Amino acid sequence: MARRTNTSCLGLAVKGYLLLSVWTVVGSVLALPVTVVDLMASQDPPVRLHGFEQHAVVYGAPVAVALGVAALTRWSRPSPWWTYLAHAAVVLVASRAAVAWAETRFDSPDWSSRALAQGGAAGLTAFLSHLAVRWWDNGGFNHGRRRPAPGEIWHAFVPFRDSDAGKERYCVVMRTRLRHVEVLKITSQDKDHRSDHIRIPNDGWDLRSGKAHWVEIGLPPLIVPYTDFTDPWPKGRCPKPTWRQLRARRPEAATARLTPAAMVRAVRGPRRG
Repeated sequence: MARRTNTSCLGLAVKGYLLLSVWTVVGSVLALPVTVVDLMASQDPPVRLHGFEQHAVVYGAPVAVALGVAALTRWSRPSPWWTYLAHAAVVLVASRAAVAWAETRFDSPDWSSRALAQGGAAGLTAFLSHLAVRWWDNGGFNHGRRRPAPGEIWHAFVPFRDSDAGKERYCVVMRTRLRHVEVLKITSQDKDHRSDHIRIPNDGWDLRSGKAHWVEIGLPPLIVPYTDFTDPWPKGRCPKPTWRQLRARRPEAATARLTPAAMVRAVRGPRRG
């Protein structure tokens, strides 16, 4: 038992060291526009950046690293391209603010000490933003229930189009909003004879029936509040060929607004009964 504990502690120590090293390098690169300019200004005589190449390295490397942090954070949760850019922008702005804070707090005459403090502040900020986004994607304030993402198949209470009633069924998430999700419902009834449905392979997400399924594409997506999802995790991902068809053939008409009953469910919490 003691040997297993020691091995576990060693593994945690190695992981911690690697984690610290990675985020230290990330912070050092994010702080380059400040630390490099500071180093050049401290030379005798002072020097400045010259040419496109030098500017590209000093100011382009932090952008590339910020995009890498965004990709690392969301690699297991495919998202629209603009979310990666937004996350990268947050990392750049937050890390620059952290560098400015460290610059005022650690005004050491030694350049290496200043650069270490500034890089550490930038790396810590990037790491905290990474944790915050992962926490939000994995449930956040939603009681640990992970928020659905486009292209995932979930089980939810999906309303009927002509009333506030509905039924629990599989659905494909098309778009996420602040309070609700836009979904296309999935049915196991044979719809091969209808042009407003397309077949979706049962690629391991329906473990109960194993039947073929069809997705409704002839009408706008339906509104489902986050509280109406019956499981805390998705059933699986929509097969790529089907997902491409859904994105290409989905109606462009606006989705219906939240019905009064859906608004009540979104505010009060999960449906009961």
